[in-house]
Amino acid sequence: MRTHRAALLGASWLAFAGAAWAQDPVEERLERIAALEAHLAEIETQIGELRERVAADATAEAARDAAASANNTNANTTVQVTLSNGRPTITSADGQSRFAIRGQFQYDEAQYEQSGAPTPDNRRSDASNPGDLSAGANFRRARLGFDGAYRDWNYSLSFGLVGGGAGGEDSQLAEAFIEYAGWKPFDDAAPVRLRIGAWGTPTGLDDATSNIETLFLERAAITELMRGIAGGDGRTGIGVFVNDQRWYGSFTLTGASIGNTGEFDEQSNYIARLALLPLHGEHYGLHTGVSAIGVANPADTNSGTSITQTLRLRERSELRVDAQRFVDTGAIASDGLTAYGLELGGFWNNLYAAGEVFQIDLSRTDGLADPRFSGWYVQGAWTLSGEQRRWNAANGGFQSVRPDRPFNVASSDWGAWEIAARYSVLTLNHNEGMLGHATPAGGVRGGEQTITTIGLNWYPNNITRFLLDYQWVEIDRLDPENNSIVTPAPGIGAQVGQGFEALSLRSQIAF
Repeated sequence: MRTHRAALLGASWLAFAGAAWAQDPVEERLERIAALEAHLAEIETQIGELRERVAADATAEAARDAAASANNTNANTTVQVTLSNGRPTITSADGQSRFAIRGQFQYDEAQYEQSGAPTPDNRRSDASNPGDLSAGANFRRARLGFDGAYRDWNYSLSFGLVGGGAGGEDSQLAEAFIEYAGWKPFDDAAPVRLRIGAWGTPTGLDDATSNIETLFLERAAITELMRGIAGGDGRTGIGVFVNDQRWYGSFTLTGASIGNTGEFDEQSNYIARLALLPLHGEHYGLHTGVSAIGVANPADTNSGTSITQTLRLRERSELRVDAQRFVDTGAIASDGLTAYGLELGGFWNNLYAAGEVFQIDLSRTDGLADPRFSGWYVQGAWTLSGEQRRWNAANGGFQSVRPDRPFNVASSDWGAWEIAARYSVLTLNHNEGMLGHATPAGGVRGGEQTITTIGLNWYPNNITRFLLDYQWVEIDRLDPENNSIVTPAPGIGAQVGQGFEALSLRSQIAF
């Protein structure tokens, strides 16, 4: 276009010059020639400026294109750093990598009320005050760790920061595993997860709720007993997990817990569980489930050539400030056990209820009759502030409530409030005999423990909560040793159980 314009100007000038040359005298022609030359110079200057502006525009456009390309490149390589619910998380721009830091601490305080002098209990090492419970406080848990993913591989590492003391956990690994989640054989389900390392596979419905989301300070006694048999935090193993939005299944082969000592051949176990959510809507859900837990081969506790295999079932009174176990079968010569569990639970708006029952069949190797033990619980909660619990498909259990309006004095918001109640029974007796008599042959005087608990829970926000519990505990147990380490001796087959009440408070931060 610029070439055509210059040609047109040139043609016009020649035409004008020719006409002038033919009609005007020499002086006038020369003047006109000078004027035309000046005009032509001005036009050439304008054309040059126009060329410069076009070149500048092209350079600027190229610079803009280069900047946009650089911005796109940077966007594809910049990681994202978030802080959701107090948890620092780093995610790659393509979403293929993730790294998150996790932490928690639980500080428990408790007071015990025992009417009169405690009944002697020869399970305690304190011979002078064998039944006296120790009030006070402890850090139930204090952990720091991380988890993450790289493409189809997940990983997790968590470590206890403080020594356990009475009822707290030990300073050791709580979780460390690698997991492959790149296999998806079912179109409508999440990828199958193949895991190896150490972790806590859920042994039932109550166990499927994280220890930072439990309804009370501790899970029901039978739940903790089942965890202690083949599961629980820091249990080594290899397992497979699969789920979709309304069902969950797992099968795990487990070994010893991290930190176990005195085992010269580790115990080998299995955990199988199936959980379903057959009825589900926006404001309701019904859970059912079954589980099987077994010890295929008890640990060998003899360092010599002979093999010594025993199993021992015992549990605390759903509170760990005093860590005493009042129900205890003692060591039983055994080559394994099998336990079965049934689960039922659900929610409707802000109401929640759940329960489980377990039966434990132990196989003896001393020629005596095989004992059978059992336990069950039922619990429920009502969220005063209206929030409802949620079903967690990844674990096949329920999660705690999340406050719709976190605590804020300025806006008069008070977080979520919840009242709860539970009744649990754990029976570790088998052919226990009668009061005042010696233990029958093959009998097991592990005792029976019943606990009624009421609780008030406050959730100021998603990472902070406070649990206030009150317990009524009754322990019925005959002296299994037919004697006593205390003076005066209560006599053969005496009642060595007791009843007490406990008031406890947990303060927790978890992210």
